[in-house]
Amino acid sequence: PTRSRILPAATTTLFAMSMPIIVTTCPTFASRPRVNVSRTVKCRAQASRMRIVQINASELSLIAAGSNLPHPDKVAKGGEDAWFVRIEKKGGGEMYLADGVGGFNERGVDPGLYARVLTYEAAKAYAAQTKNPLGNAGPKKAIQVAQEKTRLPGASTMIIVALDGNILKVANLGDSGFRVVRHGKVVLASPAQEHYFNCPFQLGYAPLSEDIDSASEAQEFEFEIQPGDLVIVGSDGLFDNVFDEDIVAVANEAVAKVAGAGAFSAAMAASRALVTVARRNAEDPLCESPYAVELTKQNKSSTEAANAKGPLGLLSALASNAGSVMTGRKLGGKLDDITVIVGAIVATNAAHEDIAATERLSQEMQKEADVMKKRAAGEEAKTARSVNLRKQMDAALKDKVAQQEAATKAEAARPREFSTAIIENMDAATIRRLLEERGLPTSGKIERLRERLGNVRTDR
Repeated sequence: PTRSRILPAATTTLFAMSMPIIVTTCPTFASRPRVNVSRTVKCRAQASRMRIVQINASELSLIAAGSNLPHPDKVAKGGEDAWFVRIEKKGGGEMYLADGVGGFNERGVDPGLYARVLTYEAAKAYAAQTKNPLGNAGPKKAIQVAQEKTRLPGASTMIIVALDGNILKVANLGDSGFRVVRHGKVVLASPAQEHYFNCPFQLGYAPLSEDIDSASEAQEFEFEIQPGDLVIVGSDGLFDNVFDEDIVAVANEAVAKVAGAGAFSAAMAASRALVTVARRNAEDPLCESPYAVELTKQNKSSTEAANAKGPLGLLSALASNAGSVMTGRKLGGKLDDITVIVGAIVATNAAHEDIAATERLSQEMQKEADVMKKRAAGEEAKTARSVNLRKQMDAALKDKVAQQEAATKAEAARPREFSTAIIENMDAATIRRLLEERGLPTSGKIERLRERLGNVRTDR
């Protein structure tokens, strides 16, 4: 979907999904219609992943803070987004965000629980990987482990952003995303990963659903980061309601208001300002939001397709899109859970207080996550019983089908008691008598009676 209106001025190459991605290093914002950011971030297949040579640089830290506003109807349960941040004294840092798929509410399932456990398992997996020098550490691997270990009903998108030295490593599956802001400009923007409009890729527990995506399909990004950069991670509640140039403007204004207060305060201020603006746009019926722009394109395509089908098809399309018949476009934002995490890139040796503040936030979130995980144990046990019962039922059905097939095969192998030639020479009375002796029906036309007698098998 259209999420940004930026025109490139200069380009640099990074790598995503084992493919080169071209992004702007010094973009300029145009006043003419917005350019689809997914067109400035294109993936091309390569046989193998190319290495990125890291230059010598001061060790960096990702000072992160986040904010969340649940959908008004989901405030009581805290919404269905989940997020987490972590940092170590030596630098680096990670940001995690999962957006539970709301459609599961119709099945009596809380997708927020799936998203929270998924985030918990991803953070746990990444921490374990980084402690193992021989392990294959990385955000995508952490998502894979998390999907395997989150054994609950539900589904969720997921993004992990991690700072490794001076390289920002990202894995993203679905329509959450991230932006890197440098000197007041977006220098990297992830495209939404969707099967079709408003249907993102999503993780789930395979034994409960075949209609899910795999963590192996997550897009990967690596980008050389600099001190002073802002990394903005958001659920689709942000990117559906706020264009990229507005995201930059709001973040810059919020940071400026707390100038001198430190990177943690700047990250917190920016995240709060962004969720506030996103909610305001979502509730504004006249807002020309990114979601509305994309929806207008989808409706235009459906109307053109209907027009090709003739007057009746066009009439039906116009009736279904009555709200945009007069203006030619859809208006309004998309009301949703909104989560924004902002990470400020700073030199580690100059950010001890900010690192400590991020550590405290991370520790508080970890305590809440540990409590949540214990509460989720009951649902996990219930899910395990359901999965085992389904396996037993599938095995029993498989055995029954196998027995039926074996019986049918054995019956077909038994010789017929009467050949076709013999039956053809029998009169009706004889055929009925033989059928009666064998406990078979004797009513019906003579052709049907002959067929019935011809199916009689011997006991040998």
